[in-house]
Amino acid sequence: MRIALFTETFLPKVDGIVTRLKHTVDHLQRQGNEVLIFSPDGGLTEYKGAKIYGVSGFPLPLYPELKLALPRPAIGDQLSRFKPDLIHIVNPAVLGLAGLFYSKFYNIPLIASYHTHLPEYLQHYGLG
Repeated sequence: MRIALFTETFLPKVDGIVTRLKHTVDHLQRQGNEVLIFSPDGGLTEYKGAKIYGVSGFPLPLYPELKLALPRPAIGDQLSRFKPDLIHIVNPAVLGLAGLFYSKFYNIPLIASYHTHLPEYLQHYGLG
């Protein structure tokens, strides 16, 4: 199976979501799946055989370690070449909108997972 992952955070950043994603990618590839990762550009093009397509973005003002990557047409070009059987949106946010759009546009099955409790984050930063 060919799986496209859309995530707002991936290597070289180190956090709980990235750790979870690394384990997921490792497991998927051990099972014989091909994985393409769309994430904010961190300078990497591959993780253990999984291709990484870095999307340029900008840092969040209150959390500069996290970049928001804006969807762009080149994502669709990469997806049409990869021909995924499934799109997985991780922590749906801005880049995840591209995954949702292309899932509908190309009629590709979609799943999403949520790994951050946003109300707690907002409260931590005095916004909730």
